[in-house]
Amino acid sequence: MADLMVGRGDEAPVLRRLIADLAERSAAVVVRGEAGIGKTLLVRTVLDEQSGSGVRIFRGACAPMSGATAYSGLGAAVTAALSQSAASSQFPSAAAARAWSVQTLAGVLDGDVAQGTVLLVEDVHWADWSTLDFLAHLTRNLPERRLLVLLTWRDETVEPDRLTWLGEVLRTPGLVDLPLRRLTEQETLQQLRALQPDCTAETVATVYGRSIGNPYLNVELVRGDLTVPASLRQLLLARLQALSPTARAVVAATGSLARALDDDDLLAVADSAADAVREACDSGLVIRDSEVGCAARHPVIAEVAYDQLLSSERRDLHARLAKHLADRIGSETTASELAEVAEQYHRASERDAAFSWALMAARAAEKEYAFAEAGHWFAVASSLWRPSDLADDRVPQRLVLAERAASLLGGAGRHAEALALLEAAVHESDAEVGTLEALLMRGRLRALGDDLAGAMADLERARRLVPVEDDRLLGQVAISHGTMLNGYAHTAETAEAAQAALEHATRAGDTRTIGQARAMLGAVAANEGRLDEAFAEVLAALKIARDVAEPEDLAMAAMILTYVHGLRNDSAQAVAVADTIQAELRHLMVNEHWIEGLLESNAVYNLYLAGRWDEALNREDKGRPPSGPAFKDSQLALIHLARGNLQKAVELMRGQEVFAVDDQPQDKSDYAQITAQLRLVQHRPREALALVLDAAELSHDTEDELVSGSLLCVGLEAAVAAQSPDGFDRLLTLLPRAVSGVEAAALAASVDGERSRIRGTPDPAAWLTAAQEWAALGRPYWEAQARLRAAEALLAQRRQPGARGRATGELETARRIAGQLGAAPLLSRIQALAKIARIHLDDSATEHHEHRGATADPQSPLTERERQVLALVAAGRTNREIGATLYMSPKTASVHVTHILEKLGVQSRVQAAAEAVRLGLTGHPEPPT
Repeated sequence: MADLMVGRGDEAPVLRRLIADLAERSAAVVVRGEAGIGKTLLVRTVLDEQSGSGVRIFRGACAPMSGATAYSGLGAAVTAALSQSAASSQFPSAAAARAWSVQTLAGVLDGDVAQGTVLLVEDVHWADWSTLDFLAHLTRNLPERRLLVLLTWRDETVEPDRLTWLGEVLRTPGLVDLPLRRLTEQETLQQLRALQPDCTAETVATVYGRSIGNPYLNVELVRGDLTVPASLRQLLLARLQALSPTARAVVAATGSLARALDDDDLLAVADSAADAVREACDSGLVIRDSEVGCAARHPVIAEVAYDQLLSSERRDLHARLAKHLADRIGSETTASELAEVAEQYHRASERDAAFSWALMAARAAEKEYAFAEAGHWFAVASSLWRPSDLADDRVPQRLVLAERAASLLGGAGRHAEALALLEAAVHESDAEVGTLEALLMRGRLRALGDDLAGAMADLERARRLVPVEDDRLLGQVAISHGTMLNGYAHTAETAEAAQAALEHATRAGDTRTIGQARAMLGAVAANEGRLDEAFAEVLAALKIARDVAEPEDLAMAAMILTYVHGLRNDSAQAVAVADTIQAELRHLMVNEHWIEGLLESNAVYNLYLAGRWDEALNREDKGRPPSGPAFKDSQLALIHLARGNLQKAVELMRGQEVFAVDDQPQDKSDYAQITAQLRLVQHRPREALALVLDAAELSHDTEDELVSGSLLCVGLEAAVAAQSPDGFDRLLTLLPRAVSGVEAAALAASVDGERSRIRGTPDPAAWLTAAQEWAALGRPYWEAQARLRAAEALLAQRRQPGARGRATGELETARRIAGQLGAAPLLSRIQALAKIARIHLDDSATEHHEHRGATADPQSPLTERERQVLALVAAGRTNREIGATLYMSPKTASVHVTHILEKLGVQSRVQAAAEAVRLGLTGHPEPPT
């Protein structure tokens, strides 16, 4: 088969090198390309070269109909470990059981093989979700050495959620993406002459003109009739037409199971017509291997053959295969074997058999902790359910099946699928058995999709159905109510719901609900400033979450705990908690929980506050969803903005617009605060002020006002820049309680400093106090900004003894901090002020952070001081305003203007402004406002 390996001189060495390096490092590779491009040939050829090398190779493959059979893509040698004592194992939660499955499978690959292990999984685009979740986990958590995960993926139309999965995997750091290209005409010539040495140039040109370099199509064309249609599917269809109808059904059947078929399987499909089986194998379209089994020579062959069957022919194929597989089921069977039978009966449209086998497959998959597949089969059973099925005592009500399916699918991260199932299943009547549980589940799923109105409607219906003596259900309804209200600024109602949940759950002995209620009460206490109480409640909730091993509860408790640590100004502990809990969650969940995004956002924000910006930026990929914005993008935007990366900050904030909604004031406040800072950098202070005022109106007189200190500071700065005393006063009226908590002294001093600026009498004492308070809190960026403001105020009082020296000291300290942070814009403002005030700063330690401005015109006769004055003249400033800006008297400013007019040879300030444009001085940086 070396003929098809032409044109892979770059890709094959990559795989060989990764295998050769296994003793030193692990790796993951995705080989991608269209059908017939040679993915399978490439990986199998390279792996066959390892025969006798000591490298251990596990081979698995996925099939078109393997999506409902758990772990079908991994191969029996890997999945056999799951059948060992799983049923007798005890786990505190479904998540813990699922994590056990993943760790067990990973353990099979973690053997002590000196030369390393390769896990090959082909055609991952067809994989079931248990396989996909395991592979995603494995690629993100590779051992340090001795494991190569080798996947193949067909780049053609697949389900959107599978494309999302691929995108997430391809983002994994260190993963090798190996797309295969089509062959050139010269490579096609080389390939075909390896097959047929006498192949003419004319034949090569004809083949290439039809195949456009697809290697498999090249071979099929040169071996067959060059007059057949050019696409691979059309060519294979022509091959199939030469077979008898029964032989074509045999070919189609090779794609009907999640494994290779054996001879008995094929004979069952052919209704015992051995000649038809031989005909399919003799045609070369089916490859028969006595050890591996029977499979289509290329997966597309099975797809094309199946597509060409009539509906009745497909049903007959599946019915015969279903009966055959069912007859082989013994007392000791696996979920995969039951799923095979269920799938065939379902595709055969045999309702009664499909329902029974789907229910068996669902229960078996749940016992084996394959929750996505269990959810799928419960959903199938729910869709097939009839009232007559209740004659069997083991059959539950329809809504019970639907709720179980939705619960399992939701637990596996399939929220949209779970919600769609319940939307179709839940009717207006409350009389149907299972309605209460289905409403509670649908309400949770609707809340996850931000449909608060729909969620609350479901919850209200559920509340009416709960028996008054059922404390367990009453507690669950109450905690669901509190969860939906939390985050929407309904603190009193949230606290009431959480307290009710705690009381009901305590009487019922419902440990999990007790933990959830205590976490919620901790969040309420934190929002109301009762930090010691909040800390105690959340620690208790965290302990319970660990005991019950529920990842959602663990992530929620940790998120609230990091929030409390932040409010206590313990940034280091907040980050430590986030890192610890994220590691624990990886033992409970294959994929990241969405609450981890909030947890990670808290960690990044605390790193930002502490000035540990490089650490924050290094976490950019943690806690990030497969698609869309991450919660922490706004915090990352703050760092990029502070470092002068305006474009990156704008990009990150563009995705945050989805969180800026009126019914979530805290999210809108965060968005407004950061967007307002962007507007200030863009010299649009009035827009910045409007954004802050709008958010302040929402936060006013709510618990969110208590954590609005940063919003207040940005708004006051915008009011000063916009010269809006009314806006300044309005902000202080709306957010009086923002000056609270551990930041109270620093915020109060900053407010006093901004008040002095809006009045035109900058007060150095206020800013010096603010700097000291921010320093005591360990907030270097705010300290540096306050020291810059203090220096400005001191220089405005230049006639007072010692003012200039003190200003120099403040600028030196501010420069040092800004340099250490890499805060280029702040550093530029510090240096600009020093230059204007003619203060020399030692910039040697911060040169790499500088933004270089325009160079001076070598032909200009003006001094640097005169250029500064001219820029202000061009901006329309009066002599008094120029003097105030450049810390000189109006008379001195007038003298400078006179000298400028003389040097430029102009008669008026208007003409001087025109010369400023020519000299490029209209954008000259001014002292910071």
